[in-house]
Amino acid sequence: MKKTFLLQLLLAIAIMTTCYSCEDDEVTPVTTLEIQVTIPDELVEEEKEGLNVTLSSQSTNKTYTGVTDLNGYVQIVVNEGIYNLQVNSNMEYATSYLVGSIENLSVIGATQKESVDLMVSIVSNSWVLKELYFTGSRTPEDKSYYKDKYFELVNNSDVPLYADGISLCESDGGTYSDVYEWESIVSLNDAFVAGTVYTIPGDGDDYLIQPGESVILADLAINHTLENANSYDLSHADFEWYDEHKLDSDVPEVPNMIKNFSYSASIWTPHNRGFKSYVIFKAEGSMESFITNNTIEGQTASGIPKFRVKVPNDLILDAVEMSTPTSFTTKVLSSSLDAGWAHCGDEGTERYGKCVRRKVEKVVDGRKVYQDTNNSTNDFEATVTPMPGK
Repeated sequence: MKKTFLLQLLLAIAIMTTCYSCEDDEVTPVTTLEIQVTIPDELVEEEKEGLNVTLSSQSTNKTYTGVTDLNGYVQIVVNEGIYNLQVNSNMEYATSYLVGSIENLSVIGATQKESVDLMVSIVSNSWVLKELYFTGSRTPEDKSYYKDKYFELVNNSDVPLYADGISLCESDGGTYSDVYEWESIVSLNDAFVAGTVYTIPGDGDDYLIQPGESVILADLAINHTLENANSYDLSHADFEWYDEHKLDSDVPEVPNMIKNFSYSASIWTPHNRGFKSYVIFKAEGSMESFITNNTIEGQTASGIPKFRVKVPNDLILDAVEMSTPTSFTTKVLSSSLDAGWAHCGDEGTERYGKCVRRKVEKVVDGRKVYQDTNNSTNDFEATVTPMPGK
């Protein structure tokens, strides 16, 4: 009798568990997404074909892909949700690519139609950002160490180039924000809004860099492994950014970059989660005039005036959009500068001591040529160990 009762009880529990499991395994509704691309007037209709379309879910790591037909049309079946959509071409058009994007695309219902306007993205034939090390490191005592950050630029051309006058900028806005706050003042398709502008010094013929050689811009140009065993040797860095503040240190033997603008009243340190994006550019004329002519005014969330610097897109040599895998919401760079975005892991501790590094496309006579399609999603390796100068 007891055995019969026990068997009945176990059977009832199994049935209840099965029913609850059925409720938990509800099928996510799907949508047939119909995407139509439009191309600039100067291109021929045939160039609508063969464009890669990628939809990345903001809530999962799932991606969906498709390829446009002769009419620039593709149909992709996806789960309902919020997506970032990218369109880019594999085909190269004399150092340029076709790109387009839609951020925060809400996909819902049985069918949905979307149109994507494409633009021509010009690929740099000179300088590119090779490594971006913004995360900082952790000490053996598991404390934060932020003084070892650096950016490495490389002459990606086949001729010698001067590094004099190249400026490194961090974006004012972050890709984690719900909105692009400068939209009413500056169009992404026209200019980049910078919160910092640090410039390599020189008269135009002081720092000649050979093809394939790089320039390291460091926060502090010392061998950081002497202070922190988990850090890196930057004693061979070419330049420092120095803020002339009691919290900052200076290595007299290493030239300082010129601080033309910074939102920080003390010291600037790149955002260690990778929420900010970066560009390098060369101004036309003096930097003093450039800053004066391109300073813009906005407001903080509390209504306090704030000033930033806009950098026209046509002056930008290279640009890298940054985010984290679970936080990308809003672009702060035009898709013509970067159709995708790079990352250094998520917000956990795995990002510390790691960087993003540009991929090598090919080797020509011993010189590495780095991949540059103006799509950082494809062009960069994520969360890798820094190798400054190597």
